[in-house]
Amino acid sequence: MSRGRPLIGVSASVHDFGDYGGVGVHRPVLAAGGLPVALPQLVDAIDPILDAVDAIVLAPGRDIDPLRYGQEPHSLLAATEPQRDEFELALVDCVLERGLPILGMCRGVQLLNVALGGTLAQDVSLVAAGHPSDPGWARWKEVEAASVAGGPVPEHPRHSIDVSPGSILGQALGTSSIEVSSFHHQVIDVVGDGLSVVARSAPDGLPEAVELPGRPVLAVQWELQEEWRVDPRFSRVFEWFVNAAAQEGRRAA
Repeated sequence: MSRGRPLIGVSASVHDFGDYGGVGVHRPVLAAGGLPVALPQLVDAIDPILDAVDAIVLAPGRDIDPLRYGQEPHSLLAATEPQRDEFELALVDCVLERGLPILGMCRGVQLLNVALGGTLAQDVSLVAAGHPSDPGWARWKEVEAASVAGGPVPEHPRHSIDVSPGSILGQALGTSSIEVSSFHHQVIDVVGDGLSVVARSAPDGLPEAVELPGRPVLAVQWELQEEWRVDPRFSRVFEWFVNAAAQEGRRAA
C-alpha cells in the first residue's frame, strides 16, 4: 500500500502504442483508487516486484508467439513480443503461486490462458467467420488517440456478450448481457487448466472472459481499459480489482 492506495503493477509494452502506453490502462486503475506502476520486462526482477506490489495487470499488446502453445505461426499471425512473452509467462506463474490478484485484458486473457496450458486461435476468422473485428486496428488507433487527448470515444466495432451471473465479472457489472469492443483478432481456443469461461460472445459463443474460481483472477478479451469511458458499469470491474488489491495489501502488512 502507498499512502492508502494499493500498488498495482502494470505489465505492458510500448510497441504500437506510443503515448497510450502510459495512459490507457493506468487511468482507470488510478480512478478506481489504485496506484499503477509500469513493470520492467526483467525476469530477475519478478520476486522483488511481487514483494512490492499488491496486484498485477496484464495489459494489451502484440500477439503471443504460437510456439509458446505448441503451434507453428499462421499466415494471419501479427507481430509478436518474445521478450515480453518470456517475462509475463514467468510472472504469471509467480503471481499465482503468491495468490495475488490479476486483471487481464485483450492480450492479457490470452497470456493467462497460455500460461495455464491453453491455446489460441491465431486469428478469430479461423474459428468464427464473421465475428466483429477491426482489421488492421484502424478504428482502434482512433480510440487510442481520443483516449490520450481525453476526448469522447469514437464509434468502433462492438458485439454483445453473455455473462455468468454468479461470476466476479457478472457481480461487478450487475448484468448478464452487455456490449463490448471488438478490436481483438485472436481468441482463446483450448481453455487453460483450472480456468472457467464466465462470458461468451453472443453472436458465436467464443470465450470472452475467464476466471480462476476461488481466486481474485479475472481476464477479459475486450479493451476493458476503454470500456469504462463508454459505460460506467465497467468502472465496477476496476473497483473490484483495486479492492482485492487493497485486501492483499492489508493482509501483507
